[in-house]
Amino acid sequence: MMDIDRYDVVVMGSGAAGLTAALAAHGHGASVVVLEKAEQLGGTSAWSGGMIWIPNNPLMQRAGISDSRDEALTYLRSLSHDLIPDELALSYVDHGPEMVAWLLANTPVAFAMVDQFPDYHPEFPGGKPQGGRSLECPLMSFKELGTHADRVTVGSNYGTAPVSMAESNLGRAVPVPVSEEEMQRRRLEDMRGCGQSLIGHLLKACLQRDIEIRTQAAATDLLVENGVVTGVLYNFVGAQRQLACENVVLASGGFEWNQDLVRAFLRGPMTHPVSVPTNQGDALLMCMRIGVSLGNMREA
Repeated sequence: MMDIDRYDVVVMGSGAAGLTAALAAHGHGASVVVLEKAEQLGGTSAWSGGMIWIPNNPLMQRAGISDSRDEALTYLRSLSHDLIPDELALSYVDHGPEMVAWLLANTPVAFAMVDQFPDYHPEFPGGKPQGGRSLECPLMSFKELGTHADRVTVGSNYGTAPVSMAESNLGRAVPVPVSEEEMQRRRLEDMRGCGQSLIGHLLKACLQRDIEIRTQAAATDLLVENGVVTGVLYNFVGAQRQLACENVVLASGGFEWNQDLVRAFLRGPMTHPVSVPTNQGDALLMCMRIGVSLGNMREA
């Protein structure tokens, strides 16, 4: 008979969304486990520039940079071509600042504004040419993670470069010069920026709370009773296992490495995905099997 573990919340995926969801659930009293299909954690978030876009965030407010719910919604609506459901835009704009404030108050996660980094389309209504909405985690020494440092995936995009987005030529027109002496010090301390820092901060917070993150744990199916998801089947250490739970958070990335889904949903071929190869649409396939409707499938 299959052993069944029980948790209040099961999170699929260990990128920024998954680890943040795990922290929030645990911080509000739930028992949590994170399932990550890959050998290492962090997903595409760990390969990325590590910026998050949060309008009207607490750091903007402290710096006296003007922003509002209406401006942010106006900006999103101007870009959406009527493809973003308004209730999702409202939820994002309303709860993004709350998320940042909660992490700052309850975890070791730190954020800084990417100085003068404008919205991608600042000329659109509600856009911010002077920036303020884009945040990143400051440089972090991975020595703080101890033996867990090697658990974070390192990609070819940014690797372990000891620079922040704000210091790079991607974060500003004129990069901030960093002396070779300072760079050497950062390398000796295994300081990392961008997506590595984002995942490093979130992982440190999860470790402090003893949140379990199981790698090489590939979820395969959602269990449903009377129209309600009650558990998850997953493969772990060469065997199929089962988790019973009241809530499942699907944060396992996109589908751009699944050629069947790419052909079915994208408007053209995709030859060079810039995400982790485990982004194969696992959660989407599980949802399709239980009749969940999908949205936002035109992009990858």
